[in-house]
Amino acid sequence: MVWLSNKSALSNIFISIRKYTTKNKYFAMSHSINTTVAEQQNDMYFGSEVINRVSFLRGDSDFITNAAIHPSARFIAFYKTDPLINKSAANKLAIFVNGDEQLKDSQGLWNSSLWRNTIQQWCQDNKEQSKTTRSGEKPVVLFMGLEDESVGLNLSQLKAGEKDDTTTEQQERFLDHQGRYQGIPYFAIDLTNASKELIEFFKENVVEGNPSKEDVFFTRSRKHYLGFTNKEAALYSHGKMFMDWLSRNHFCPGCGTLVVPIHAGGKLKCTNEKTIQKKTVAKEGEEQEIEIEIPACPVKQTSVSNVSFPRTDAVIITAITNTDRTKVLLSLSKRHAATRMYACTAGFMEPSETVEVATKREIWEETGVVCSKINIVMTQPWPFPGNLMIGCLGVVDFNGINENIHLGHDRELADARWFDTETIRKWIYDSPKVDNPEEILLPNPESIAFSLIKMAVDQRQQKL
Repeated sequence: MVWLSNKSALSNIFISIRKYTTKNKYFAMSHSINTTVAEQQNDMYFGSEVINRVSFLRGDSDFITNAAIHPSARFIAFYKTDPLINKSAANKLAIFVNGDEQLKDSQGLWNSSLWRNTIQQWCQDNKEQSKTTRSGEKPVVLFMGLEDESVGLNLSQLKAGEKDDTTTEQQERFLDHQGRYQGIPYFAIDLTNASKELIEFFKENVVEGNPSKEDVFFTRSRKHYLGFTNKEAALYSHGKMFMDWLSRNHFCPGCGTLVVPIHAGGKLKCTNEKTIQKKTVAKEGEEQEIEIEIPACPVKQTSVSNVSFPRTDAVIITAITNTDRTKVLLSLSKRHAATRMYACTAGFMEPSETVEVATKREIWEETGVVCSKINIVMTQPWPFPGNLMIGCLGVVDFNGINENIHLGHDRELADARWFDTETIRKWIYDSPKVDNPEEILLPNPESIAFSLIKMAVDQRQQKL
């Protein structure tokens, strides 16, 4: 299928294409104007590496507690997986901090007893793996990771700032755990079931730029989260994808019992404590047989269970070209034919498929074109709701048969056609109105689809 979204309500995210009229206006909104594949891989919207997840520390409840109450700890607020933004600020994603003087134009959350009680209760629930972790009006909290030197944090500068701090109560500007793991902790907090008081508390603590009440809100609008900085986009994507998983899973798929987040939101635990008698097992070294008790929940009976961890759905997405890169195959979905947005061919991978096999299958099912050469070139997290786009370049050997288009297999497309690469180059680098009487649009520059199409165009230029 042509990739838009696996949720029709969110499909407009991918087709929000502005009809730019001046030179290089596609890049005016782009967060990845680099030309090499290596540079694009390190500058992928929604996927930039901005924190060290230190996932092995999620199960250390003492570390998590120290991180959550630390003055430098940052928090990103969500409501029904929508982020809280400040429309009037240069950096629109609202990021909160525990301590005062930690961020410019910010006030510390720790000054409020409401917040102190909330986060301390969560720390206790997380430590005890309490069945009531997300009951009542408790928010759901996720430890995201540490912003540390591995992602560019200047610890020396922060240390110097601590020495120069002349405030009466000096605050640490980063967390130091065992002298080995040093950085700024980041958390996401889901306020969907929280009290109105706590929700309003977060809104009222957005102070950068002195915003009005109308400027601060939870948003699902593409014009906001496609307008984030790369760091904001990565933080939003990380928190959103985890929170979506947590919000969708409240009961064990093995036994139907309530599940609760543990390991600071990184894992789900079934609360079924019942046991059953296993038939019989041989006692080691003897012929005698004995009975043992095992968990009643089939999930708990396994040593490793993928239903207890977050999942990401793999989606292949492909720019299709010919051997000499003079042509690019683009497709138009029936659902969005009115937009005239031609995109890459894409679809979900199926069990037991390699990326290459899934890519060739999707190309043939959607367009009838036979593609034999597949190169995996880049990936992008796509948080709508939890997908990983695996970007490929497919090369078709034109022989009078392979390149023929046939839309009669699964009939999801309104059109598919081979475009001259030079025409698409003009739409990208000059203006989308050049040689474009049909007003055809290309994917949004923040999407991997745009990067793949641009890569195919650039490869043609390199061959000249």
